[in-house]
Amino acid sequence: MKRIKNQKGVALVLSLMVILVLSVMASGLMFNIINEKTITANRMRSSQALLLSKAGTSEAIARLSQQPGTTWGIAQDISSGSLNPEWRCYITLDAGGSPEGPIVYAQTLQTGTALQYSTNRNALGDTFSTLQVRYKRIDLNGDGAITNDEVYFYDYKREMVVLGRTSPTPVDAYPIWEIISTGRVGNSRRTMVTEVSVPSFNTRTRAGLSSKAPVTGNGNADVCGHDHPQTTPYNLSPPNCFTLTTAQPHGWHVAAEDSHGIAANSFANLAPKATCTQAGCLPGIETNATFDNVGANRKAWGNPDVVENSTSPIYPIWEMLGMEETACKNLPWGNNMYPVTGLVRVGSPGTTTMYAGGGSGLQHDGILWVLGNLHSASNISFKGLIYIEGNYQSGGTTWVLGGIVVQGATQTSITGSIDVLYSSQTLARVSRLANAAGMVVLSQREVDQKF
Repeated sequence: MKRIKNQKGVALVLSLMVILVLSVMASGLMFNIINEKTITANRMRSSQALLLSKAGTSEAIARLSQQPGTTWGIAQDISSGSLNPEWRCYITLDAGGSPEGPIVYAQTLQTGTALQYSTNRNALGDTFSTLQVRYKRIDLNGDGAITNDEVYFYDYKREMVVLGRTSPTPVDAYPIWEIISTGRVGNSRRTMVTEVSVPSFNTRTRAGLSSKAPVTGNGNADVCGHDHPQTTPYNLSPPNCFTLTTAQPHGWHVAAEDSHGIAANSFANLAPKATCTQAGCLPGIETNATFDNVGANRKAWGNPDVVENSTSPIYPIWEMLGMEETACKNLPWGNNMYPVTGLVRVGSPGTTTMYAGGGSGLQHDGILWVLGNLHSASNISFKGLIYIEGNYQSGGTTWVLGGIVVQGATQTSITGSIDVLYSSQTLARVSRLANAAGMVVLSQREVDQKF
């Protein structure tokens, strides 16, 4: 049998097979490269969408931190003691619009090319893509309507989330907001739901009236250290804040469990009571020296009524506000006392500032920091903190909801008609103002369903 010595055909076949295998491998490699590129692009878009969602959350938090009614503020004003549980705010890319019942609109603070974490108002049909803020709630009975007892609050004292409150702004709790923010890049969407609330502040106040110097009380001077809500009516005088009514079952006092602060023998000196301690009540007057009660009229109520020869320190104002000294001094302090609005600093060490209130009916709200002595005269209605580095003398008519702190070591004289009602809620509010505090984030989660 004759052998074929020419094997060029076999080599050609082998070459073609090798080329085929290499082509398949190259195609597979190219497919993997394209697939990885697509996956990488999708992951990048998804990551960018998540960052946009967080950017929207940051804008909502910043705006919730502002006072209601300001240019940036979006929160519902609940200082009057009422809350609309159906309240909701949409932050849109274009101009807002007139409120529609409990629904309000606000334009984003962004300028130029806007980040895609919201939509124009005409796209509100897709609320999944619209930055929105609402109260955290649950429709317990499934009727489609939300009531106060279906809104979640954060309880500062117990450090826990609770459902429903009899009052929307009690001293120890504040409603929780839900921020729903969706970032969009191409077809990628990432939605974050963030729960935030107002942070709690302890101003380290010792009493309704704290004084390093001896305190002299005369005339119609009354100080109540039982804790009062910030909704306490202007010019309510102790002991009228003890009056029990159907609407105010504990009087104008923040209560814990049962009525507190009222003795069987009228308003006699009281030892500290457990219910007062639970409610956050303080002494009416606490002094590092003595208290001279001149005259027959009652002068102080609290938990206990008066503390003399206290060894507790009176903190500098920056420590009371939870700040560093430099940061506190660099705050945008104003100097207009008529009226005090926000942060006001006046006087100088060794001098006396006269504070006449600016006329009947003028209401002051904020922090008044007096660097020297203070002599208050008539017609002062003040909600907040009055901090005096020198001595203090009152005269005329003065009403304070919050607290007075006197650092001067020589004299604190409360004469004339002065009423001081301690309010931790009011002090916390002005402390938040000084700190420009944002929200405290309670939880954050990513969701894939529509809200």
